[in-house]
Amino acid sequence: MSLRLTIKLYGTLSRSFDEYDHLSGLEANLPEEASIHDLLDYLNLSSERLGMIYMDGKVLNKKSRLKDGALIKIFQPISGG
Repeated sequence: MSLRLTIKLYGTLSRSFDEYDHLSGLEANLPEEASIHDLLDYLNLSSERLGMIYMDGKVLNKKSRLKDGALIKIFQPISGG
């Protein structure tokens, strides 16, 4: 069995995906035991390019396990002054 996820990318992260749709995001299917780290590998996103990661509105770390049907939001780091 696999996990079906919806991923939304914010800031410039979506530029890595030619057909990214800002309304619907990306769909991904990963193994049932997958973590955020596994998802980032699947998406080929470097942790240096990332800020906050949320699953269904809760902040996650890279070892957090994913849930089937979850909405994952990945934000780039925010800086400025």
